[in-house]
Amino acid sequence: MEITSAKNETYKYIKSLLAKKDRDREGKYTVEGIKSVSDAVEAKADIDFIAVSDNYGGKIFDGYKTVVIADKIFPQLCDTKTPQGIMAVIKKRKSIKKPKDGRYIYCDRIRDPGNLGTIIRTADAAGFEVILSEECADLYSPKTVRASMGSFFRVNVYENVVYEELKSYGIRLLGAALSKESIDYKSADYTLPVVIVVGNEANGISSELLDVCDNKVIIPIYGEAESLNAAVAASILMYEAVRGKSLT
Repeated sequence: MEITSAKNETYKYIKSLLAKKDRDREGKYTVEGIKSVSDAVEAKADIDFIAVSDNYGGKIFDGYKTVVIADKIFPQLCDTKTPQGIMAVIKKRKSIKKPKDGRYIYCDRIRDPGNLGTIIRTADAAGFEVILSEECADLYSPKTVRASMGSFFRVNVYENVVYEELKSYGIRLLGAALSKESIDYKSADYTLPVVIVVGNEANGISSELLDVCDNKVIIPIYGEAESLNAAVAASILMYEAVRGKSLT
């Protein structure tokens, strides 16, 4: 199948998935570029179909429905400035179990999809699962998927989980905060099950959530910076939790 017109229904359908409201309505999303498509195939994601530009000369994935789209209209389907000529339309994951035992990073209103993707990537490397509060960046944003560098397809991510629900599970919460009550992050108890909480880029953890955290931790700043990037702070804390485990 080859698409040469932007008025084609399949073309318009793919383009609509650039918008969150349409991704939510259709239960599908797109990934762009050879790495993201390869990662999706390797992870056995539920791929609806693959789309390539008519001059795409890269790897072809057998066993998947593939549509060819004219070069002149392909870039309009993409979130990137320099598309690689291949993308996939994928069904969203089904709901997964509720968090119970283990090691988690909780994102409290993380708004930047690049930060969210980076947190997912580090969680994959450090052996964490990811929990998202309401009002987080869209998990299925093209920027989130790209920033995760393939980890998106490997890490369990729980969406729209309110902190009251976490507390009901009896899981300890460690909140990263600039507070008089905060202890040095290296002194904290990361014994499982535990949830490390990182807050919104501009405002940090909400006061309501901070009040119910079992402990508050701080990462010392030795220079003049006011704070650390949310994804950087999350990465430091996740690896400290892993380091602490290796020392016991």
